[in-house]
Amino acid sequence: MKFAIIGTGIMGRGWITQCSMTGHEVHCYDGNNEILAGTIAASEKLTGKVAKKFKIDDPDFVSNAVKNITTYEDKGSFIEAAKGCDVFLEVIFEDLKLKCTVLSELLPQLPANVVFWSNTSSLDINPMAEAGGRPDLSIITHGMNPVPMMPGVEVVPGAKTNAETVEFTRQTLLDMKKAPFLAPNIPGFWVNRLLVPQMLDAVRLLEQGKIHVEDGDIGLNTSLGHPQGTFKLHDFVTAPTMLRVALQMYQASNDPRMYPPLTLMRMVKNGEYGASSGKGFYDWSDPRSPKARDLSQYVIGSAEDMTDSLK
Repeated sequence: MKFAIIGTGIMGRGWITQCSMTGHEVHCYDGNNEILAGTIAASEKLTGKVAKKFKIDDPDFVSNAVKNITTYEDKGSFIEAAKGCDVFLEVIFEDLKLKCTVLSELLPQLPANVVFWSNTSSLDINPMAEAGGRPDLSIITHGMNPVPMMPGVEVVPGAKTNAETVEFTRQTLLDMKKAPFLAPNIPGFWVNRLLVPQMLDAVRLLEQGKIHVEDGDIGLNTSLGHPQGTFKLHDFVTAPTMLRVALQMYQASNDPRMYPPLTLMRMVKNGEYGASSGKGFYDWSDPRSPKARDLSQYVIGSAEDMTDSLK
């Protein structure tokens, strides 16, 4: 099968790796040439981690997977390649207006039988489906990060998605060794509808001075079986992504629990994005042994503290 994938950031690279290592031909593009340039090397590294984790003995596993990937700096060349693909997968960051703009430009240029998948983690599929002009063939496939390591994929049909598209998507994901499950088309779907409020509540407790990073994560890891605590997960998701997701979910639901806490906004402003920037709730100077940071400067003790923090 052939996949055209637009967006080669963290999630895009995860899907590129998943598709390529399960034998599919992958054609990918990103408007940022710098990000695009690192795609194949990143996929090679990620495929190696998969081989190690799942004890894959094939010495050619990594090299064979990478051979399936083609990158395009020129958008026109990418579109031409996409015309021969079975699936067009969009992995652009969480900005509904941008997604719809891109889809309204690209999807009408593709054959009518190309299925459209979106990896969005919280956005309504219906506006994207209409923007692309093929609502019956449009569906969300929200993979967990990192995609090749995490089997779960939320499958979210739109109002006009036909049954054939749902079944094609489910079977294709099963063939790719994923664990697809149907989720409702509501803000955050199923996983983030439960997870995001919890993560935001944790940050609120931190800025109230009620919990520290290390204690919070040890508690969830040892008491609820989380493979990593909520603050470490924040750092992998990145603060900018959490901010976008929270705001999109708040705007869609008007649920006050979805409104991002002040600390999250300040961390984005200060460039404390998480593992990708080297500093977030943890100091990632040594990625193999991140150290929980003292974030007492973000504790809000009074109205004066809050107003001072906004200066």
